[in-house]
Amino acid sequence: MQYFGLLGFRIVVFLFRIMPFAVLFFIADGVSFILYRLVGYRKKVVHENLKKSFPDLSQSAYLNLTKGFYKHLADILLEGLKGYSMSERSLKKRFVYRNPELLEQHYNAGEHIMLMPAHYGNWEWAVLSLPLPLKHQIIGVYKPLRAALIERFVGKRRSRFGLILNPISKTREAMNNPPKTPTAYIMMSDQHPSSRKKAQWVKFLGRDTACLHGADHYARKFDYPVYYMHIERLRRGYYEVVFSPLELNAAATSPSAITQKYMSVLEEKIQEQPSDWLWSHRRWKYTKE
Repeated sequence: MQYFGLLGFRIVVFLFRIMPFAVLFFIADGVSFILYRLVGYRKKVVHENLKKSFPDLSQSAYLNLTKGFYKHLADILLEGLKGYSMSERSLKKRFVYRNPELLEQHYNAGEHIMLMPAHYGNWEWAVLSLPLPLKHQIIGVYKPLRAALIERFVGKRRSRFGLILNPISKTREAMNNPPKTPTAYIMMSDQHPSSRKKAQWVKFLGRDTACLHGADHYARKFDYPVYYMHIERLRRGYYEVVFSPLELNAAATSPSAITQKYMSVLEEKIQEQPSDWLWSHRRWKYTKE
């Protein structure tokens, strides 16, 4: 069954390879309608997340936000499939890095750094394209797919521009044995932690929120400069990335201070364009009680 699944997936990737973006977004409109109207994909989770995060929204504003999210979700799902076969030229045209030179000082000094993007905008194109503008070696911490054959295929497509994928289960090993080459570690920290025991609790969108501790912990342990990586959608199929420092003296901070800064910046960006965050994720799975 895995071989059939891989064959089907590769056919889909090939079809998206030859598909113009105009056709892709036409299909995405249909996918958005299906997810929102017909299937109701995680509609209960989306509803609860939005209502509790924006309790003062009018009903019409809430409906517009919900529709906007499902349109965004459909776009990034299909753009993600398209990304597996996009050329370097096409990716550079549609996914622009505004200030990569900000990180060059650390490369020239031989310093490893920590990059903290979020599930905002098109994060798939971000991890795919990051090795192109940066001099640092790029290591992305991620959760592998369960289907081993598809995981192997997807891993090769994601890493074709130089990204090194590191399973989240081997984070400690990777961080404790850094490469000699200056390295940028990508750690997305806006998902709920797998365990409450090591969770860092911060205020986020007006609620007590359990956060992953990894980026905060390792940045302080090794004194890595930490940068927020903001992915902004300019229009359909076009994005830009801006790096901004979160903490340049991580070893001097207290536990969870970096996480709090990260979540505060993310909240600010969400307030500006809320539909571009991943509201279908069970972000508040745990309560502080």
